[in-house]
Amino acid sequence: MTKGEQLQHLYDLIAVAKDSELGYRTAAQHVDDTHLAGIFQEYAKERATFVEDLTQEAVRLTGDTPGEHGSVAGAVFRGWMNLKSALTGGSPEAIVAACETGEDSAQAAYERVVNAGITGKPRNIVAAQWNKIKESHQRMLHLKQQLRGEHGAAS
Repeated sequence: MTKGEQLQHLYDLIAVAKDSELGYRTAAQHVDDTHLAGIFQEYAKERATFVEDLTQEAVRLTGDTPGEHGSVAGAVFRGWMNLKSALTGGSPEAIVAACETGEDSAQAAYERVVNAGITGKPRNIVAAQWNKIKESHQRMLHLKQQLRGEHGAAS
């Protein structure tokens, strides 16, 4: 893999991590459950750290600072989450489900980069972040099931 290809992968993941950060910030603002808002804020901070780490690695490789805007797909995801929360009145279950969908996308993006053959320090950073995304995805799945159980018990 060329240095240029590695950089493109890093830039792509910077956009994914920024989208995830902004998605979690949006979720924290729209959920009416303080416990969930805290979880979403925690993940937003974690994703901001991902952005910083990936950016520092890109700068180390080239001296060039990548852009700081999310991708078009991320903007669509955030817009969908805003719509979903508006339609559901900030339903915790719907917002957790939207976050879980976002984690699916992030997980797939990281998996593509790892499987593309990124090497060296960039690979170590990406693999560590991918593992954290897999953990957060599992947490969102667990929260979604838990909220469904609570909703079902209340019915």
